[in-house]
Amino acid sequence: MRVSVQGGVSVEVPSGSGRTLLEVLEDAGARIEAACGGFAACNTCRVRVVSGADVLTPLRDEEQPFLDHPSQRLACCCEAVGDIVVVLEPGR
Repeated sequence: MRVSVQGGVSVEVPSGSGRTLLEVLEDAGARIEAACGGFAACNTCRVRVVSGADVLTPLRDEEQPFLDHPSQRLACCCEAVGDIVVVLEPGR
């Protein structure tokens, strides 16, 4: 599967790798932050899903307070199981 940041990095990842979107993007060299260390306690790893929302694992309860729009997810809380394109939208 391919994980891409619109206008940025793009990387091939084995489907079912068990790695969060945050881990994949960090390893690919994307300029993504995770102030809380990837424990769903901030919103600095927030992304907007451009395409592929249907290939993400289900929304977790702890994500909801940090999201402003249904197309957003916390990269530390989800895994992709297919091709996805995101835009980095860190919260403040």
